Amino acid sequence: MAPLLVLYTVLLSTLLICFLFYSRIVKPKTEFQKVFDTLPAFLLNLNHFPTNFAQDITKYTCLVKVPGLEILFTADPVIMQHTSSTNFHDFHRGPGIRDAFNALGESIFNLDGHEWTERRKIYRSFFNIKEFSSLANRAILDKVERSLVPVLDHFASPKQGPQATVDLQELFQRFSFDTTCRFGLGYDPKTLSVPWPEEVPVVRAVEDLTEVLISRSTAPPMVWKLQRWFGIGQEQMMNKTVKILDDFTSQQLSRLQEERQKGCGERYCLGMSCISQSKADEKIPKDEALALILAGKGTVSATLTWFFLFLAEHPSAEAKIGQEIQDIIPDDDVNKFHLFNTKELSKLVYLQAALCETLRLFPPVPNLAKGSYEPRVLPTGHRVGPNTLILLSLRVMGRLMSVWGEDSLEFKPERWITEKGELKHEPAHKFPAFNAGPRICLGKDIAFMETKAVVATIVHNYNVQIARGQDTRPTNAIIVKMKDGLHATISKRWS
Repeated sequence: MAPLLVLYTVLLSTLLICFLFYSRIVKPKTEFQKVFDTLPAFLLNLNHFPTNFAQDITKYTCLVKVPGLEILFTADPVIMQHTSSTNFHDFHRGPGIRDAFNALGESIFNLDGHEWTERRKIYRSFFNIKEFSSLANRAILDKVERSLVPVLDHFASPKQGPQATVDLQELFQRFSFDTTCRFGLGYDPKTLSVPWPEEVPVVRAVEDLTEVLISRSTAPPMVWKLQRWFGIGQEQMMNKTVKILDDFTSQQLSRLQEERQKGCGERYCLGMSCISQSKADEKIPKDEALALILAGKGTVSATLTWFFLFLAEHPSAEAKIGQEIQDIIPDDDVNKFHLFNTKELSKLVYLQAALCETLRLFPPVPNLAKGSYEPRVLPTGHRVGPNTLILLSLRVMGRLMSVWGEDSLEFKPERWITEKGELKHEPAHKFPAFNAGPRICLGKDIAFMETKAVVATIVHNYNVQIARGQDTRPTNAIIVKMKDGLHATISKRWS
C-alpha cells in the first residue's frame, strides 16, 4: 500500500501545482480577486467567507478556470432567476454533479429533463393528497409528544446535575430523521429516545455522506476518483457509509412491500407510493428513500440548530415568540405545560418570520449547482458553456446589502412582517432557501410545520441555556451544520 500512497501524493501535488499556476480569476474582474487567488482557497472557504465579505462585494460574479474545471461563482439574484425559473429548461444540475452524486442513483435530485419532469409530476400529485399531509402532521406531533418531550425531560431532570448538557444539533438530527422515516417509509426508527443512544450508525452515515458529496461536487472529478481508486481520504469511508444506508433503506422497503401485499401499513407514505409507481424496478424506491432521508433530515435539523443559536443571541426575539405563543394557547394552559396542534401552530406569524430570517442567513443548502446545455450568454453578460459549473451561493445572496438593505447581516424577523401583521412574501429568486422555479421544494409547508412544532414546544415549556465558548462555525457539507454541535443545558419552565 505504501507505493500507492507515494504515487497518490505525487499526483495530488502535481494537481495542486496546476491549481496554483492556472487558477487566476478571469474577466469580469471583481472584488473576489482580493479574496480568492487560488482555486483551493476558493473551494475550502465556500461556507466561511459570506459573513466577512458579503457587505463589501459590489459585483457578485466571478469565473474560475483550471484544467478540467470551470466554475462561475455567483450570488446574483438575476442569474438565480434566469437559471432556476425563467429559462429553467435551458439548464441542468451542473456538469459532473450526477456522477459526483451517484450515491443518490436515479432519485429525483439526480434527474434532469424529461425524466425529472415525469418524476416531479408523481411527487406533486402525492404531496397534494390530503391523507399524506395528515400523515406528515401526525408523525411530527406524535414525535414531539412521545420522543422530544421525554428526552428534554430527561436532560432537564435534577438527576443529570446542573452542568449536564445536550447537543441540540444531535437532538434535532435524530428528531428529523425519525419523522422523515415515519412519513417517508412508514417506520419510526426511534433514534430519539430515552435512554439516549450514544451513537446511531445510520444517522452518522447520513452526516458522513453530506461531507463526501460536497467534497466531490467542488473538486475536479479526477481528484475524488483518484481518492476512490486508492481508497483514501473521504472516499475511504464512502463504501461503508453507502452500505449502511443501503442496508437500512432495503430493509424498510422490503417491509413496505410485504405490507402492501397484505393490504396493511402506511398507505400514504412516500415509500409506498414509490413502490407502486416503480413497478419492477427495485432501485428507484431505494434511491428515492435515501434522497428523502438526506433532504428531510438535514435541512430541518440544520435550521433548528441555527435558530436556537440566534435566539440565544437575541433575547428580545425569544420574548416576542414567547408572548405570541401565550396569546394563541387556551386560557387554561397559560403558564403551564402545553402541546400544540396544527391550528395553533399556523397562527404563529412572528415565529415563522424568525425561521425565515434564520433560513435567509443560514440556508441549510448553502450552494446550488447549475449547468447549461448549450453555450450561452447570461443576462449579466457572462458566457457559459456545457462544461461550466454555475455555483449559486444562497448564503451570500441572503446577506447582500443591495438586496436586503444596510442591515443585511442582522437577525431581524421584523423584515418578514407586513404593516398588517401578516407574513411577507419574498420571491424565490431573492429568498431561495427552498430552491426556486419548477424545482422549488414540495415539502416547504411540512418543513415549517415541523420546525414550528419543535420551537413552540421548547420555547413555551423549557428554558434553554446555550453553553459558552463553543465553536459554532459552519462545516463544509452540502447541508451545513455547526462544526462541534450546539450544546445547551435544559430546565423545565413549569413545575
